[in-house]
Amino acid sequence: MLILLYTMNTANHLITFSELEFTSNIEISLPFFTFMILVGMMSTKNIIKRKNSCRQIILNTILSKPTTFMKLVSESQCATETVEKYVKLLLDDYDINEKKGKFRILYSPGMDSKEIEFYELMLNPTVKAVTLVLLKSNPLSQIELVAITDKSNPSISRALKLLLHNRIITRNYHAPYSTYQIINKTKIREILKITIPSISDNFDKFDLCYPRPSIFLDIHN
Repeated sequence: MLILLYTMNTANHLITFSELEFTSNIEISLPFFTFMILVGMMSTKNIIKRKNSCRQIILNTILSKPTTFMKLVSESQCATETVEKYVKLLLDDYDINEKKGKFRILYSPGMDSKEIEFYELMLNPTVKAVTLVLLKSNPLSQIELVAITDKSNPSISRALKLLLHNRIITRNYHAPYSTYQIINKTKIREILKITIPSISDNFDKFDLCYPRPSIFLDIHN
């Protein structure tokens, strides 16, 4: 009988101790769990805010100037799948336009086809360099363009053919050589300001001697 009473008292003591320990653990853990819930709620709000921010950044970037998809991913600093998602939504809502070709170009609906064709042409680094140099200079020969742009003779030849085909430059024949010049510098400067404002805004800093076209374009691309 004494053993039974002792056993029951011991069991009651253990139960009481367990209840106290359980209550104590709850009191200690409750602030931690509350903190984790708040952190989770804040993280969710930040994710939603970040997504909305990405959408606005993507839209503002495209409306401000034409851009390629990969450049948009880089400039927006949003995940590729996030950019793809919002680009699709913006296209579905007719907020932006898209031109697919060698490059995937995204642009404002307010831009005309000539401006987009010019931008697409300028995605070729050699074409861009030749255009920049001819905008800044008097008529130049192919050999002079090779020396100034630091590009190969075949690449300069291809660039000149593209620019002639698109009626951006004209060819002046001087036996035994030819020179090339921009047909309408004012018009090209205006289109450049709309399509590649970073180059247009810094154009006065460019000189045929220094910095070299390749350096200037790397900085203000």
